[in-house]
Amino acid sequence: MALQPLGGQARGHGITAELSLNLGWDDLLIQDVADDDIERWIAEWRGLVAGPIAVAFLNKFGVWFLRRPDGPVDMLDVFSGDIERVADTYEALVARVNDPAWQEVYLLSKLVYELRQSGAVPGPGECYAVVPPAPLGGPNPMGGDLVTASQVMVMRVAAWQAICAQAVRAEAEG
Repeated sequence: MALQPLGGQARGHGITAELSLNLGWDDLLIQDVADDDIERWIAEWRGLVAGPIAVAFLNKFGVWFLRRPDGPVDMLDVFSGDIERVADTYEALVARVNDPAWQEVYLLSKLVYELRQSGAVPGPGECYAVVPPAPLGGPNPMGGDLVTASQVMVMRVAAWQAICAQAVRAEAEG
C-alpha cells in the first residue's frame, strides 16, 4: 500500500512537558515542517515503511515516529532501518514522551543538550547527523552507542534522510 499524505495531522500535538535539562519541544523535535517536505523525506524509506502512515513527529536526529491507522505508533530508526513499536496508541505515546527517561532513550535528550551546549543548534529544515552514519561504521545512539559532539554535525534533513536510507539499503545488500 502506498504511503498516505499527512494532510492536517498534528505533529507533536498533545505533548506538554518540558525537560529538566531546560530543553523544550523545539529543541527535541523537528517541527513546523511542510507536508511536501515530510512526503519527500519519508519517500527515501519506501520499501521499508509500508502501509498508510501519519507522522507523529521526528526527533532532532531525524528518527521517525509514525502513527498507523489502527492505532499503534512505530519508530523508524534511521541509524539501523529498524522499525520498533513504541506505543499501542497515540495517547500512550503522549503519556510516555513526557517521561524524562523515555526522552533520553528515544529523543536523545542528553545528547541534544550536550550538542546545544557546544553551539550545535539545527535551524529550520536541519537536524543532527552522526558522521559517519551507523551502517558505514559510525555509532548508533538509538542502539545505545556512545556519541560525542565531535561525531555529530548539523545537516539538512533531506540530505540526512537520503544518506541514512542509502546506507541502510547498502548494508542490507551486503
